[in-house]
Amino acid sequence: MEAIHAKLIQLERQMEQRDKALVLTARQLNMKLQAGEKLAEEDHQRLYKVMANVRNILDEEGKRMKVPLLDLLKREQANSEELQENRHELIQGFENMPISGGAVVGIKRMGQHDENPFRATCNLKYRDNDPEGKAARLVSYWQEEIQKPSWRPFTKIQVDEDKEVIDDNDPRLSKLQFDCGDSVCNAVKDGLRELNEYSPRERHVMNEAWNFREGRKAAIIEDHPGFRGNEFKVPPKKCSNSI
Repeated sequence: MEAIHAKLIQLERQMEQRDKALVLTARQLNMKLQAGEKLAEEDHQRLYKVMANVRNILDEEGKRMKVPLLDLLKREQANSEELQENRHELIQGFENMPISGGAVVGIKRMGQHDENPFRATCNLKYRDNDPEGKAARLVSYWQEEIQKPSWRPFTKIQVDEDKEVIDDNDPRLSKLQFDCGDSVCNAVKDGLRELNEYSPRERHVMNEAWNFREGRKAAIIEDHPGFRGNEFKVPPKKCSNSI
């Protein structure tokens, strides 16, 4: 879209620079009209020519703009589709490769809870009362909850454009934070954000090629040692909002 924006600016500047004499003539005639003067026959002819020329310029510029803009839009769409296809192939490639413990790049399940905060919290609260079982049930419950399209604890803020963010005043999140602490609540918020980005309507967990070291999407081609062989390393999932 940047190329389209640049082309629009270029065409607008060209229109501004064309036929300055027409602009001057139009101003002179306008001043006469504002002063209450009657236009002579010569002025009427000049006004007609100005209007005809302006109409021709607009028609010409409209045709000139239409072709390159359509071409740019088509190329932009083609590039976007190609990138999506390449990314899909990248994700499939990661899914089919052997995984070893370690680091760097692999598949991240966007919208799936990080279980570590749940385990840590339950180990503290239920040390002698089946903490692992309680953590597993807690993870399962909240995973099911965040995947329900009916629950949308988001609010809109205005930055450059409308943006949806987690509503920290949502009663369920507030209660979860009170009951289980910040780390569990943040893990749930992370899952909500990811689902809202990757599958806002269906709320399905999605696979994404992920650079775990840098906490971002993996580029189509990553220059890391793990990419030079057939073995990719995936570290344990970490909560992005650490406390």
